[in-house]
Amino acid sequence: MCGKVKEKREVEKLRKQGLSYNKILERIPVAKSSVSLWCNQIKLTEKQKEKIRQMQIKSRIINSQKGGKAIAEKRNKEIQEIKYFAKKEIKKLTKYQIKIIGTMIYWAEGSKTKGVEITNSDPELIKFMIYWLVNICNVPFPKLRAYLHIHANQNEEKAKKYWSRITKIPLNKFNKTWIKHGGTGHRKNILYNGLVKIRYNNEDLRHKIMAWIEEIYSKS
Repeated sequence: MCGKVKEKREVEKLRKQGLSYNKILERIPVAKSSVSLWCNQIKLTEKQKEKIRQMQIKSRIINSQKGGKAIAEKRNKEIQEIKYFAKKEIKKLTKYQIKIIGTMIYWAEGSKTKGVEITNSDPELIKFMIYWLVNICNVPFPKLRAYLHIHANQNEEKAKKYWSRITKIPLNKFNKTWIKHGGTGHRKNILYNGLVKIRYNNEDLRHKIMAWIEEIYSKS
């Protein structure tokens, strides 16, 4: 009984100092119902009440942030698992499969009217299509040319060096850059390295690729 009396006095003392029930429970390990009963008649000042309210708001925010972080971490693990098993579904590609994939990409992104051109901002797609042109279409790599499409406020030399590193095409094989002027300067999706166009000046190959596309469409 003496133990309970001591705890009651400690609880009352802490409450009079303006501590919330939860803070008291962190220091005195008793039932919350006991704390509520013992502190029922203790009146807090407005300042103490406001301090408790602010602490409760802060605690809810922290708990919400922790909950959000936990949800984000859980979702990230789910995504990594999805990607892991998805990658297992893709086997080593045959030359024929690479031919079809490249043809489909060209269908979507390539020029249909003049020479053989593929334009994009995705470095991995551009690398794949250069591989496709050289290894599937038998284009001599030295015959490839590159062109940049950038905005006036972008660094042309920096963009050229970037795409030269990606494509392995020497800087002296980059032709005149197309620069877009004007605009508000508030674009949401800024392509920091611009677009690159890879070109091979050969009409026969373009007709051949277009025939591949027509045949794929007819068999689908």
